[in-house]
Amino acid sequence: MTALVLVVQSYSPVKQELEDATIKGDESLKTSEDERGPVNHTITEEHEFTAEELFQFEPLSELEIAKAADSYRAQEKLIHHGQYELDNLEQIRLKNSDPLPNRTFTGVGAAEMCESGQAQCVQPFAKIRPLIVTSPNHHLMSCLIQKSMSTVMSAIFCFLVREKEFIDAGRSILREYPDIRLCEGKNEFKSVKDMQKGLHLQGRQFDKWHFTMVTREPVDRFLSGFIDRCIRAGQYAFADKGGTPRPKITMEDIHVFPQNWRCDMESYYDKYQFIRYSNDPSGSLLEDLTPLLRSQNVSESAINYISESLRSGRTAHSTIKSGARAFLEDRIRQSPYLMELIIRSFYYDYKLLHYPLPNLDQLP
Repeated sequence: MTALVLVVQSYSPVKQELEDATIKGDESLKTSEDERGPVNHTITEEHEFTAEELFQFEPLSELEIAKAADSYRAQEKLIHHGQYELDNLEQIRLKNSDPLPNRTFTGVGAAEMCESGQAQCVQPFAKIRPLIVTSPNHHLMSCLIQKSMSTVMSAIFCFLVREKEFIDAGRSILREYPDIRLCEGKNEFKSVKDMQKGLHLQGRQFDKWHFTMVTREPVDRFLSGFIDRCIRAGQYAFADKGGTPRPKITMEDIHVFPQNWRCDMESYYDKYQFIRYSNDPSGSLLEDLTPLLRSQNVSESAINYISESLRSGRTAHSTIKSGARAFLEDRIRQSPYLMELIIRSFYYDYKLLHYPLPNLDQLP
């Protein structure tokens, strides 16, 4: 069985087990009972706090400046010299070239396969703890989802609340990493209720806020996660000598969990405005993001800075131009068997995030 098949097959877990899991001893990803669902508000007009009042940023220490500089240099080196594993097609083909079986549910369309229950498709709305970034001065939040531009969106929202410091410190929207982020622990929250409490949002204040999340076409996102977390890391995920093991929750899982499992989606789905990821930023990404920022009174100079940054290059963990990506994308999209597994895992991402379902009957 190929590495890619093992990843997709092992990604049909029992949903409740995933909700109860922890990662590497850290706090549970599961949303606690008091963080679930909307909060009843008293409709009152109260003081609206600015980002400066709320977050009380401190100047960067010399150690923090040096750490960021080291990270930026390492990322540049990775971009220029770290593509060997992703372009080593001989090894990639060796581990991903076994003959693939036929579909399990031959002749059944994608929607019928999942809506009828016969294919046991992964169900929507697990309670997985989100990570939310905010810009209070613009009444704007974004829920971050791994492999849907999460690191970049974190940097964009940091820029929105610390514009001058971000530029003066020589920071880059494409080079901010979780361990060096300029706004760490400040404009970030772990649930919508946590955000409401931390930002003192009540009544009409809360209603002014725009909820956003970047979404990504499921095959595109799965490939990005598989290549980044498995091939680049030198780990052909999840398989052991005894066959397919019982999956455990890891950072690899987090990078391919269904998008609808995050962001308090079950409670706030109707409030979210979706920003469609595109590999070319000039495509749907900026088409969706630019008018949103403008509608929230983000300055034209800030919008231009964000747009130019996104067009200027790629992040260090981008996989789109690699040989591995081209080979594996063709292998998945041309295989009725693999595409059936993808749909069974991510059907509700297709449905809820408005991506067209693949026509399995038209595949070779």
